[in-house]
Amino acid sequence: MDAYERARALLSAVIAAYSGRIHVALTPEAARALREERAPLLSERDTLTADSQVRIAEILRDMPARLAAVREAGAGE
Repeated sequence: MDAYERARALLSAVIAAYSGRIHVALTPEAARALREERAPLLSERDTLTADSQVRIAEILRDMPARLAAVREAGAGE
């Protein structure tokens, strides 16, 4: 899998983690806040291109930690 595909897959995994947390949010406010955090990721996934090499590298470097953080935060819900 090339870097672009890995970056898109990683963005999708983070988006899915947020979606899972939204589904079990205890209050409408919590769900709204999670949707606001997720929104830029949806947009970025839709606009990311194979030519976005700098951003792809950043996603591959930074998103694994964000994915872990979102999953860990949701573990207690």
